[in-house]
Amino acid sequence: MELGDKLNNKTILVPMLATSKEDAIHELLTHLLSLDILSNTIKLFTYIKDQENIFTSSAGRGIAYPHSTSVEVDTLTCILGISHKGIDFNSPDGHNCHIILLTLSPINEPKEHRKFITRFRSMVDNPEIRSHMIDSCTYNETFNIISDWEKENNKDDII
Repeated sequence: MELGDKLNNKTILVPMLATSKEDAIHELLTHLLSLDILSNTIKLFTYIKDQENIFTSSAGRGIAYPHSTSVEVDTLTCILGISHKGIDFNSPDGHNCHIILLTLSPINEPKEHRKFITRFRSMVDNPEIRSHMIDSCTYNETFNIISDWEKENNKDDII
């Protein structure tokens, strides 16, 4: 699964306006609603917010991975938000999150997001890429960072 299969000009939100964890989740879900991917966000928002109260989705180093299952999606749905100011996600390392990747999995495949997040994490483990993503100002810049990384990392697959 390629990152660019799920993240594109419609599903990359740069810059995010949210200033809190709840606002960030709401902003990402509302964006999916505006794309007609979701018809309602109230239950999803409540579920994700409740999950966050139990266990943070922040992985540290400025990245959070909120997720849920949804009856409204047939395939893995992802939306990436970039916050220049950073948002407190109660991160284990104490840093604010600048990169928020929200994933929604179909009910019948609740763990589908793990492969995608593993691939995404491989990319953002590189501090230079992570920094460039945080500094990006448009979805095109962010998408190009992702696309360039995938081209570079798929070279080995071609040989």
